[in-house]
Amino acid sequence: MEQQGQEGTRELMPDEEECLCCRVTYSIYSTFPSMPSAMAPNVETGEWFPFDRLRSYSSGYQMAEALGYAWACDCRERTPKRYGEQFTLKDRAGKPRAAVRYRVRVGLRVLAQGVTDSQGRTQRITTEDSRRLTLEIGGGT
Repeated sequence: MEQQGQEGTRELMPDEEECLCCRVTYSIYSTFPSMPSAMAPNVETGEWFPFDRLRSYSSGYQMAEALGYAWACDCRERTPKRYGEQFTLKDRAGKPRAAVRYRVRVGLRVLAQGVTDSQGRTQRITTEDSRRLTLEIGGGT
């Protein structure tokens, strides 16, 4: 894929070229009007943040990272160090436990919550650095 510079409010140096994903992200979100009360989700963590924060970023990569899809970035020299984990719940006999409510935390912050799938799996949790995750299990349905 050919790498191209991002058009926008700043001039990129040759070593700062961005992929199509980052350029499209920047072209969309950099032109949005101010929306002080709007919130946007990070699709990886489920956390919400002020939408206007996106407009403060100077690159599409920063915007994609905030929105949780920087993993799709194909920019040069951008191999983010990501850690991913998915838990599988099993009973004592080793059979998957489906439809069990769970929460995954880092400290007091909830990173993910939901119900295990038919194979006893939680959703995948991705973090930028190594963290100690805590899995809390609730009652099954």
